[in-house]
Amino acid sequence: MKRRNFLLAPMVLVTAPTWANTVQSDEAIKSSTIVHVVNFWLKKDLSEKEKKNFVGFFEDLRKIDVIKTLNYGVPAQTNPRPVVDNSFDYTLIVTFKNLKDITTYETHPIHLKAIEKYQHLWTKVMVKDTSIIK
Repeated sequence: MKRRNFLLAPMVLVTAPTWANTVQSDEAIKSSTIVHVVNFWLKKDLSEKEKKNFVGFFEDLRKIDVIKTLNYGVPAQTNPRPVVDNSFDYTLIVTFKNLKDITTYETHPIHLKAIEKYQHLWTKVMVKDTSIIK
């Protein structure tokens, strides 16, 4: 191996993860994509096991074929600000290709069955649906 290539090889190995892991492009979410964001407030008297088992709700929904992406999480421990509401317990973020697909999801038997199975665990649900226009 030439000396120059020998010296460059470690630099490529160190920097490869940086350039290989590119940021998601603007093309990943297209115009007409529907972003479905749902916040859940769980009952205060639930056991830690019941709270942990609640993620089964999201995993059940993952089986619905019209869903493009499905992610869920808990409130981030960001700095408190007047515009931040971290009072919820879980957030579900789902994307759909278009309005037709979210309409299918709303009445899908898996969705309805999951609601029936888990609704006894929450006190409040807030949905925010956004149609991407960019």
